[in-house]
Amino acid sequence: MRDSIELDWAGVPAVAVVHEALRGSADAMASISHMPGYRYAMVCFPTQPTGIWPADECDAIAAGVVPTVISVLTGDRS
Repeated sequence: MRDSIELDWAGVPAVAVVHEALRGSADAMASISHMPGYRYAMVCFPTQPTGIWPADECDAIAAGVVPTVISVLTGDRS
């Protein structure tokens, strides 16, 4: 999350991808970075938060977050 924020500060478009189990931590990082409401893409259960996924699950996760990533990068608030 912080990496994404710092890239944005440097003028590099970035989107953090966060598992819903870590939503509180992501929101806290945004808050202490003086970026409350910073948008990020969410990976939800039943996907496990470990980040150790087989290739087919990675493909499904990527397909699920792409619309949010595009929305964040283009400034679409819908």
